[in-house]
Amino acid sequence: MFGIYRAAFKLYTFPSSTRIFSNAGFFNLKIKKRCQTAKVSMKGPEIENRIKAAQKEVLKKMRPETIAFSEDMPVRACIRNITEYPYHWHKALEVIMVLKGQATIGVSGETHLLTENNIVVVNRDELHCIKGKDNKLLIVQIDSDFCKRTYPDFQYVFLHCCSSYHEAEAPEKYKTVKGHVLHLVRLLINMEAGKNHKVKVRDCLEETLACMIDGFDYLRYGSGIHAFMDKHVKRYRDIYEYVLKTPAGQHRLTDLAEIAGISTQHMSHDIKDKFGLSFVELLACGRCMVAARLLLSTGKMIRDISAECGFSDPKYLVKYFKMYYRYTPSEFRKKYKMDEETLASRMRYEEIPLSAAI
Repeated sequence: MFGIYRAAFKLYTFPSSTRIFSNAGFFNLKIKKRCQTAKVSMKGPEIENRIKAAQKEVLKKMRPETIAFSEDMPVRACIRNITEYPYHWHKALEVIMVLKGQATIGVSGETHLLTENNIVVVNRDELHCIKGKDNKLLIVQIDSDFCKRTYPDFQYVFLHCCSSYHEAEAPEKYKTVKGHVLHLVRLLINMEAGKNHKVKVRDCLEETLACMIDGFDYLRYGSGIHAFMDKHVKRYRDIYEYVLKTPAGQHRLTDLAEIAGISTQHMSHDIKDKFGLSFVELLACGRCMVAARLLLSTGKMIRDISAECGFSDPKYLVKYFKMYYRYTPSEFRKKYKMDEETLASRMRYEEIPLSAAI
């Protein structure tokens, strides 16, 4: 069952505006030095107000986190020694690979201890956080718009890739995807290697994306390591498309069975057999993932979040949220929702030159 809950739903160096939050003290010092360099006459309170205003402006982009890509380069990478990076999410596809040490990665309610040479893929809009010490984490982020242009059906792709799941049973495909990622990073390091170099980067990026989709698409593999028959992959892609296009709270197993052209009983058994959860559990898991983001990014009442996510009664949100996230919605919000200053103080990491990946 490990890993099933998460999968149920669906570069350049990072800009200085992000890096300065690795340490609140460093951020404050940087603002003050800039004022001194510019010979701006500002008293202590004025400087502190400017610091707080700048913090607030950048942290507005944390939930969801805003990631900007240049027009001609839909990927970026960095290496960080991360002590703590609180829960956040973004539109980009993200690959995290441990180059040294270890880190605990929380992804959609699951917690994974990743050690050297381990890898995890974080899907678009997946809630995730990182904790660690004395590590080197390679982080590669890919523009989701590029993914959709390259693979028109990418919106129906959910990558179920984490060393904790089944690298021991399928080492070759993990070795292959890690090789693609490292090759991509080497190309990013040598961006000044020639006028056609960006073309090479994009070609490598397409190959890396193809490798991940071919080897880790949840609708093709479920929670296992063996691919389904093509007709079954098409069946579940059609079902996923239906679920995405149908308003929350209106998903019925009988409708899915009709789409698939099989009986409701057959549909129910097939879902449980391939994905390890019942239809109701899969649906509830996806709704809870949406609820988690709303709990952290809005002040909406629990009952309103419950209705927005498609639960017929708040008690079902509480039931399934506790099943998947180990907290009630109220407990989760109390533990992880932070104001700007607290969030800034909790973001602790150190930038490491990207060349350290070689």
